[in-house]
Amino acid sequence: MRKRANSRSVLRGELDNVGLPTLLTIIEMERRSGMLVVASGRRVARLYARDGNVIRAEVHNERGHGKRSGAEAVYEALSWCHGHFELWQQEIDGQDEVRVTNTFLLMEAARRTDESAGGAHISTELSTIIG
Repeated sequence: MRKRANSRSVLRGELDNVGLPTLLTIIEMERRSGMLVVASGRRVARLYARDGNVIRAEVHNERGHGKRSGAEAVYEALSWCHGHFELWQQEIDGQDEVRVTNTFLLMEAARRTDESAGGAHISTELSTIIG
């Protein structure tokens, strides 16, 4: 999906300063629609939100290989501690392929992190946001 002519960048920054869990919380609370592009190393995630919830997501490397989509792509991107992001405000069409709220995505990411080793960054940020 390409940026539409009427889209505009409304927020950009570094994941070191504003993590993806915080961004998803802001998008949900503000009921924003648009595309959030997150890059970390050679990986790129595109999360498409409509009315505050991610409805579609994809992660791939810079050559377009290793593509992951849906909620699994969101969980992968939530594990990234370093990189940068840009939020493009635009209308997002299409079906909801994720089918859960951002809050659920954050809770599930926290659960998965708790069950695996080495997820201290996301676990700390998520626990601050959700509870």
